[in-house]
Amino acid sequence: MSGETNSGIRIRRLLAEGVMVVASILVAFALDAWWEERQLEQEILEDLAIVEAELAENIRLTRVTMGMMEKVVDNANAIVEQMFEEKGVDRIEVTGNQVLWGMLFNPTLDLSLGAIDAWIAAGRLAGISNPELRKRLASVRGKVADVTEEQQIARQIGTRDLTPQLAETTDDIRFITQSFTAGSQSRQATGIIEEPEMASLVLPNTPSMRLTFQIRTVWYVSSLVETQDFLTEMEEIQALLLQELGR
Repeated sequence: MSGETNSGIRIRRLLAEGVMVVASILVAFALDAWWEERQLEQEILEDLAIVEAELAENIRLTRVTMGMMEKVVDNANAIVEQMFEEKGVDRIEVTGNQVLWGMLFNPTLDLSLGAIDAWIAAGRLAGISNPELRKRLASVRGKVADVTEEQQIARQIGTRDLTPQLAETTDDIRFITQSFTAGSQSRQATGIIEEPEMASLVLPNTPSMRLTFQIRTVWYVSSLVETQDFLTEMEEIQALLLQELGR
């Protein structure tokens, strides 16, 4: 009897020890899974913070570029208005500033989407809890292409049709264009642009010149509408990102 009792005790003890070992293993696995999940969540939050910072810079850059496009449209319209007011005159004299903004400058939106592209390529969209945010982030790249299409067309009209005609008026057109373009790039980075000194210029007041100005302006006006919608979209995405980050 005593032997059987001792054997039963040993069996129960072994069973208890086995249960403890299994429980310890399961707890260890659970802790590892929990820790890996926490690490993944932390990595996602860190990556999202980078995406949000990139988006904030793109919002700033979009606002600056829109301001430049508005100035281009205003100056181009002023030149066209003068052309129509002096319609019977073969050539008109305009200010250098009007020519710089309204004719030489062809701004386009150049956004950085490296962080968003890398996030999507790494398959991290699934780590975002908000399905609306996932959908909007995935569509940013395509919307940038749509927004810049009109700007590229307006730029092409400017460089292909307007600038060559102005080159017949002044020998320094290439230098002025390069200087002003460099200044515009500085403005996109800092919000400040330096305008080279430029005397008044005489422009041909022909139907083709007026039409070219008007067509280019229409493309920029159309782009401004789309860019404003895109800016609103980015601001809404940023708000959702900040919510996701728990700010």
